[in-house]
Amino acid sequence: MNSRDVVIIGGGITGASIARVLSRYKLSVALLEKEEELSFGVSKSNSGIIHPGTQHSANSLKGRLCVQGNILTRRISNELGVDFKETGELIVAFNQDEAGRLPELKEEAERLGVPGLRIVDKNWLQENEPNLSGEALAALYSPTAGIISPYRMVYALGENAARNGIEIFTGCKVQNITGNTSYFEIITPKAVFKAKFVINAAGLYADEISRMAGINSFKIKPRKGQEFILDKKRENLANHLLFP
Repeated sequence: MNSRDVVIIGGGITGASIARVLSRYKLSVALLEKEEELSFGVSKSNSGIIHPGTQHSANSLKGRLCVQGNILTRRISNELGVDFKETGELIVAFNQDEAGRLPELKEEAERLGVPGLRIVDKNWLQENEPNLSGEALAALYSPTAGIISPYRMVYALGENAARNGIEIFTGCKVQNITGNTSYFEIITPKAVFKAKFVINAAGLYADEISRMAGINSFKIKPRKGQEFILDKKRENLANHLLFP
């Protein structure tokens, strides 16, 4: 039996990030990923947008975490040598009603701590986003938004954690979890792991993992998105992240 202080279940952005942080401490840690490589779940298939926090309530936990996450992503990507492209974001208004709501969005985002916000007019948009519809009247501009490769980020996190002593097991699907007041046993096709602590970072399957451990308090409701992929030659079609 493989005994560890901590077992992390899931090798996406969450699991890899936690593994890297735990690698700084004198702990025996294993990360288990059911696929043959890290980042083969949701982490490889998202847009890679690092949001600034302009579309959340100032009182929301999600909003506060978004602002903190933006700052952390910049720092960590710099430490690991992963490119972060600061494109900035525009929330575009196409009629007077939408334009009238921009000051409220700006105030709410400023309460969250989003820096550098300003409202730009039609002339600014025509100069800086020439391919944007001429019907655009104004926009809320946030300079701290950007994009990053989620796949590269996860791999960089995982490699850094592994160099610091974290053991990563791929193709290692968790089949069951048992335990008592002292430790958990995590059963996989490759081995049975014994751990004092289990961290559930299983993404879309986090509810299944929780049920194995006797926790039935939530259910994941997946939502499928669609991406319209353009030729690399069209990467300058827009200069900023654009949202209606």
